[in-house]
Amino acid sequence: MNHLFSSTVAVYRLTMSSEDGAVEYVWSAVSSLQRVPCRLDLNFLRPGKDQPAPVEAGRAPDRVGVMFCASSTSLKPGDHIKTVSGPVTGTFAIKAVPDQALDYGSAHHIEVQVVEVAQNVAAYLPATT
Repeated sequence: MNHLFSSTVAVYRLTMSSEDGAVEYVWSAVSSLQRVPCRLDLNFLRPGKDQPAPVEAGRAPDRVGVMFCASSTSLKPGDHIKTVSGPVTGTFAIKAVPDQALDYGSAHHIEVQVVEVAQNVAAYLPATT
C-alpha cells in the first residue's frame, strides 16, 4: 500500500508546561513523526463512519477527508498534521480515534478522518524543517 502514499506530513501534539505557576499549552512536533508518508483523500468519506462537516453561514467550508498511513504510525485524537510535501497542502486535525484496517493476521494500515484547521490556528504551529 506504500506506493499509494503521495503525501508526507509532520505530526504535532499539544503539550503542557508551567511558566511561573501559569500553565502554558504549546504545539510540539512529535520527533518520531516528522516525515510520515500517507495519503490524504479529501474527496472521500467512509459511509457510516465519517461525519460530514456542518454547513456554517458566512464562511468557507472546511476540507474534510480521510488520511491513510502505515499501521506502525502512532497517531492520537487531537493531533494536528501539517503537510510537508505532496499534492495536498494545509494543516488538518485528527478528531477521532484512528481506525486500524485489519487483514487476516495483523493491522494492514490506519484510516482516520481529518478536518482542515482554521488558518489562524495553523499559524501557531512551528515551521516544518
